[in-house]
Amino acid sequence: MRSSVDRSRRRLLKQLACLPLGSGVSLMAGQQAHAMTCGTGKSLVCLFMAGGADSFNMFVPGGTSTYQDYRETRGDLAIDESSLLEVSDANQGAFGFNSALPGLADLYAQNRLAVVANTGPLVRPTTKADYLSTISLPESLFSHNTQQKLWQTGAGIVNGSSSYGWGGAIADHAANCNGNINIAPSFSIAGNSDWLTSANNNYISLNANIAVELMYGYDNRSDWIPRDRLNNIGPTLEDLIAQAQAARNATMLNEVSNAVERATDATASLYAALEDNRLSQMQFDSTNKLAVQLRLVARLIASREQLGMEQQVFFVQMGGWDTHSNQIEASEDLYRYLNEAVTVFQDTIDDINQSQSVTTFTASDFGRTLTSNGNGTDHGWGGHNFVFGDAVDGGRIIGQMPNYSSTNNDDDVGDRDGNFAGRIIPQISVNQYAATLANWMGVDTVTLQNALPDLANFAQQDLGFFRT
Repeated sequence: MRSSVDRSRRRLLKQLACLPLGSGVSLMAGQQAHAMTCGTGKSLVCLFMAGGADSFNMFVPGGTSTYQDYRETRGDLAIDESSLLEVSDANQGAFGFNSALPGLADLYAQNRLAVVANTGPLVRPTTKADYLSTISLPESLFSHNTQQKLWQTGAGIVNGSSSYGWGGAIADHAANCNGNINIAPSFSIAGNSDWLTSANNNYISLNANIAVELMYGYDNRSDWIPRDRLNNIGPTLEDLIAQAQAARNATMLNEVSNAVERATDATASLYAALEDNRLSQMQFDSTNKLAVQLRLVARLIASREQLGMEQQVFFVQMGGWDTHSNQIEASEDLYRYLNEAVTVFQDTIDDINQSQSVTTFTASDFGRTLTSNGNGTDHGWGGHNFVFGDAVDGGRIIGQMPNYSSTNNDDDVGDRDGNFAGRIIPQISVNQYAATLANWMGVDTVTLQNALPDLANFAQQDLGFFRT
C-alpha cells in the first residue's frame, strides 16, 4: 500500500504543473538524441488556423482555363481575378494571392515564402479509388477534433494518451541542443497544444495578455497566478513539507525544494529576458489576437541567447475559420488579421536580425470544400499552407496544385451518391511537411521515424523547401 506521503508526492507534481509557468518548466531530463545536429540558433513557429481555413481563396489559380474552373466551381465564393495579387510559379504558371493578403504576396515575391499545395493527413499516398474502398484512410475525416489531433500528431488514428505531437519531438531535440538550462524550449501561447506534447519534456504555456511576473512561491502575493490555483498550491506545499518533516523523509523534502526552486528560477529568467526585450516597435491593431501572440513569440526569440537557448519551438493559434455561413464577410476580417499579424511579426524578426534563424509555417484542421453551400463552405480535406522565413526557398509552389474542375475530377472524393463534393484528396502528407521542418531543425532520423511512423509510406520524405 502506498503511504500518504507517496500520494501527496504525486499530488504535489500535479499541483506544480498547474502553475502557469511551472506547467511548462521541464522537470524531466530529455532522452539522448541519435547523431543530432544543433549548429546555429533556430526557432520554429507553428501558426495553427483552428476551424478549417479556406485556403483555396487565399491562393487562387490564374490562367484562363484554370481560373475559369475555379470560378465555376466556387460560384458565389469565387474571388474576382482582377483583384488578385499576381504571382507565378516557374513550373505551374500564374496564380494570385487574395488582395487582403499583401504581406504574404510580398514575402512570396521576395522568395521568402513557399506555398505547400494540397496538404493533409494521410496514412499513405491515396487515390479516389482508395477512398471509395476505404483503404488506409485517416480516422474520422472531416471531423474538427480528430483532424486537429491528427494534424498535430502526424498520426493516422487518434491514440489517446499515447499519442504525442511531432512538435514535441522537435522540442525534445531542442532540449538536448539547449543543454542543462532551467527553461523548457517549447512554448504554447494558445493554451493546451497536442502539437507540443511529449513523453520526455513539458512545454511552457504562456498567456500573451498577462505579463510574466516574478514567482514568489505560495505567499499570496502573486496576483498573476489564478486565485483558485494559488489557493490550492500554498496549502498543498505547506502540508507536503510538514508531512515530509514528520516522516523525516529527506528525499521528499529535496524533491519539493528542487521543484519549487527550478520553477522559481525559470520564471525569474523569463521575467528578466522579456523585460529586456519589449520590442515596442511591433505595432498592430490591439484587437488582433494573433498579433498579440506573435509579439510575445518575437520577444522570446529576441531573448533566445539571453535565455541560454540554442533552439526554440512555438505554437500560436487563430480561431474563427469554421466558415459554414457568411464566409465572404467573415473572411475579410480573418484575412486582414492574418496578414497584419504575419507582416508585423516578420518585420520584427527582420529588425532583430533573426530572419535566417526563424521559420514560421501554417496548418489547419482541414481545407474547405471547393463548392459553396449557399453562404459558405463545409469541411474538406486537403488545403494549402504557407511556410516563410529567410531559410525558406520561396517564390514557388511545393507539390502539385489540385484540379478545380467540377467534372471528371479524380482529386475529389465525391458525395455518397457519387456526385462532385469539392472535397480534395491531399497529395502531400502532414508527415512529409513535418519531416521537412524537423530536418531543418536538425532532428535525427531515429527520432523522426519514431515521431512519424507513417512517414515510411512516402517516397519523398523531405519536400525540399529550405535553402541548402
